[in-house]
Amino acid sequence: MTQLIFSSNPWVLPALMLVVLSLSIEVPYRFGRSLAHYMPKADPFNAIQAGLLTLAAFVLALSFNQASGRFDTRRALVVREANAIGTTWLRADQLESTQSKRFRRILTDYTAARLRAYETPRDPELYRKTIDQSNKEQTELWKMLSSSLHAHQSTLGISLLMQSLNDTIDLSSEQLQALTSHVPTAVLVLTLALVTLGTLSLGLRFAMDQSRPAILSAIYVIAYVLVINMMVDYDRPNTGFVSVTLTPLKLQLESMQRSR
Repeated sequence: MTQLIFSSNPWVLPALMLVVLSLSIEVPYRFGRSLAHYMPKADPFNAIQAGLLTLAAFVLALSFNQASGRFDTRRALVVREANAIGTTWLRADQLESTQSKRFRRILTDYTAARLRAYETPRDPELYRKTIDQSNKEQTELWKMLSSSLHAHQSTLGISLLMQSLNDTIDLSSEQLQALTSHVPTAVLVLTLALVTLGTLSLGLRFAMDQSRPAILSAIYVIAYVLVINMMVDYDRPNTGFVSVTLTPLKLQLESMQRSR
């Protein structure tokens, strides 16, 4: 279910929901009239229906709020990572000329690998390859700075460079966590189940009234599909219709490539 919701083509879930919710109204309307004498009277049915729709809206609002918060976190992390890489690049001047050039070359390759990983999350093989490459370059940068720090323990500039590199590495871990964590699948399944029950109750109501407003029903279904898909899309990092902008990292990489 997690794969279907977060990793499949972004058109799959809304198409599936459109079919399910449409059937949830149409099937009870078509076959519910023969069961009319088994249904409760209007007032109890109205109370149950109102409760279902209210509960569905409440859970949907909570899920949307969580997804929106995660989206904002990922967007802020991109800016923070770009800033940390930029600071590390500038502080590389504290190294000797030869070391500085090598350090900046590796840092540029590292930034390019990170950007490539964020742009290709749907390709697991390429994603894993670029992440492994960036991890290898992190290790290489850390070893280089550790050796330099041991040789010049009293140099404040190298200590500050080590700190900014440490921040860069920490932010890369935070980014990976943000990219792989989502609103709990169980919560989304509960939301979809409640919305489906709500549409089923509408279909039964139409059957009891022997009238179904087709246009209003279509608007209701499409509205729910759009809202739920937007919620899920917020929690699809760079794979859905709404994606986190990578402009800060791209600009930082371009600046590094020009200056190298």
